Amino acid sequence: MINTEVLPSSQLCLQLKEILESYFDKHPNISINALAMRSQVGATTLRRILSLSIKGDPSPHTVLNLVSAVSKERQLSKLLSMFDGPIGEMLNQCFSNYVEQATPHTYDRDLNQLLTDKTNYFIYKLAANKCGVTKNEVQNLYGNDGLEKLYEMVHSGHILTIENVFHAKEKDFSLDLMVIKNHLPDLVRFYRPEELDKGLNLFYTMSESLNSEGIKKIKEIQKEAVKKTYEILSQREFQGEIPYFTLQVCDTLMAKDLGALLQ
Repeated sequence: MINTEVLPSSQLCLQLKEILESYFDKHPNISINALAMRSQVGATTLRRILSLSIKGDPSPHTVLNLVSAVSKERQLSKLLSMFDGPIGEMLNQCFSNYVEQATPHTYDRDLNQLLTDKTNYFIYKLAANKCGVTKNEVQNLYGNDGLEKLYEMVHSGHILTIENVFHAKEKDFSLDLMVIKNHLPDLVRFYRPEELDKGLNLFYTMSESLNSEGIKKIKEIQKEAVKKTYEILSQREFQGEIPYFTLQVCDTLMAKDLGALLQ
């Protein structure tokens, strides 16, 4: 049971501490350092959670990595429904917008670590397309360095070779938002305004000062657009040979601590 007299800002830490202690009780041969490696969360952070000496709540990504590690669950939609209390509230508040319950996306901590590397990320992203990626395509984009990283991922089992075409082992995967954020500048560089006349791309940027209700309305429209886009990406009749990407991003231009008002 969670002590309800604990301040709200520390209830999540207490629940996380109890989960970690239960995990170590069930797995006495696993050390803090071993769990740190498995979860990609620093051992120092784990010790501070266990001693309740961490300042504030751990980040949502830290919590997600830890509960994924201790539960051995990789499907993001299932992780969001596995925990109640402060942990469940945090995970759903931060990640539910990125989950469609009917999709099979997995959340793999090792894959997150691997794809923090920019070149690995884009090679794997191409390999995750249904048509996969060829050696020549990787070499044209990233040269010999790209080929070396491609074969490293083949050797580690993250990428498979099928009839001389390279395919990601996990075609449907979810990544830590901070990992994606670090790759956004490079992803945007693939946008080519000089080829607008070919009819394959488009670009709009709009901004205005809004209230919380207006922001929620825009988010609803964008979430519906994401859902319909995913349906097209998933339909066999639209599968082809063109590596295509779409990007949905919205945020405030200045930091606003509005919390659940915008969820």
